[in-house]
Amino acid sequence: MNIIPRPFEVKETGGICEYRGYEYELNPSLSEEEYILCVKNGNARAVCGSAKAEYYARLTLEQIKKGGKVPDCEIHDKPRFQHRGFMIDSARHYQELDEIKKFIKAMSELKMNIFHWHLSEDQGWRIESETHPELNSAAVRKYSDFGKTMSDKPYGIYYTKDEIRDVVEYAAQHFIDVIPEFDIPGHTSAFLSVFPEATCDGKKVEVKTHQGIFEDVICPAKEASARLVKDVFDELCELFPYGVYHLGGDEVKHAHWENCPDCKRKMQELGITSYNDYENYFLSLISDYLKTNGKKCIVWNDAVKGKGLDKDNMIVQYWLEKGNKTAEYANGGGKIILSPFTYYYLDYDYDITSLRKVLSFKPEIKGLDDTGRENVLGVEAPLWTEFIDNNERLEELAFPRIIAVACTAWQEEGFTYDEFLSNASDIIEKFKSDGFSFRSKEHWGYPKAHTLLGWIRFGRTFYNENLINL
Repeated sequence: MNIIPRPFEVKETGGICEYRGYEYELNPSLSEEEYILCVKNGNARAVCGSAKAEYYARLTLEQIKKGGKVPDCEIHDKPRFQHRGFMIDSARHYQELDEIKKFIKAMSELKMNIFHWHLSEDQGWRIESETHPELNSAAVRKYSDFGKTMSDKPYGIYYTKDEIRDVVEYAAQHFIDVIPEFDIPGHTSAFLSVFPEATCDGKKVEVKTHQGIFEDVICPAKEASARLVKDVFDELCELFPYGVYHLGGDEVKHAHWENCPDCKRKMQELGITSYNDYENYFLSLISDYLKTNGKKCIVWNDAVKGKGLDKDNMIVQYWLEKGNKTAEYANGGGKIILSPFTYYYLDYDYDITSLRKVLSFKPEIKGLDDTGRENVLGVEAPLWTEFIDNNERLEELAFPRIIAVACTAWQEEGFTYDEFLSNASDIIEKFKSDGFSFRSKEHWGYPKAHTLLGWIRFGRTFYNENLINL
């Protein structure tokens, strides 16, 4: 039986019969996402830990049903990880609601349960704000120059609150929770373009037109900074009911803080000498505020360079680091999510991150002890969109690699490359019939030797002379 992702236990008990029907019962003695599906003489019956588990049982039943027939079998299934996520960056380039929903439905069919929605960046602001409508009218980039992904048109489209509610409701119907990301204190050029009072020097900040890591950062010492950020999160709390929010915290440049008299005074007042600790002071300030609203927070692993993260309320998302700080955080009781750059960043093409490579990832990072492994909440695959400005490319980069991520997230027993091609063939055809674009099969399995050539091709394809000279 070709079931994706692979169930926890499968036992084939007889022949194949005409499908006669399905019934289920809820049993709270099972865990929330656990189910037992038994098929005998064409009759299917599921015992499920919750309505969510029953949804998963039906998904499995649909996969084993072929031409109106089903095999006699017993399937006991439950996930390996509680966090099985995918991320779409809608800040660099916007996706229509139909495309977002198309992804949500497909991810739910892979038994993924988290949609991480990246909605703010240096290059754009994608959330309607009624408290600060200038975020929608003024935080607009004048043109786009993402390498060879270029446009001379202003780019300021955003999701209305009603559209966001619609996405959240649709996701909930498919048992997916939505985590919004408002990236602070860096990656905030669009936000600061409206609020210069939240910068160190009070000068006008431009919405960025190209990719990169910029020096524009929120000034933690300014009274306006925390107030304005809290205003935004107050609005987000009305839109996103799930109990986890993402604060970003990655790639924060300290140059403005180093030259800011207010920051120096604030650091002295707090007894802080490290700018990494100073960043975590601000992240913790916002995290503590969200905690009063019943929210935990996620930060990218850049934040573990500093001290002061609340292990009870702040989850660290690993993507890239030197050293073992993320492992130390998990070993010390903090929760972590694994999104390794070299395996799970799906915005890089197949000659850099092949399907073979995605399948090969074992959810482990260097330095984890037994406690640390228990504190791995799960995995997540990001799709950053600096170089993705259309749905076809978004889908081709996601599929079929996101299917491999889902398999690793659900079950410990993995697939070889050939096993995956065989077992995933039916669901791949299903997604194609749903209208998803796939990269042609000959590109999926590049060997490791192609990686360097892939990076060279990437640079030639996406970087123009203007960006090389930045």
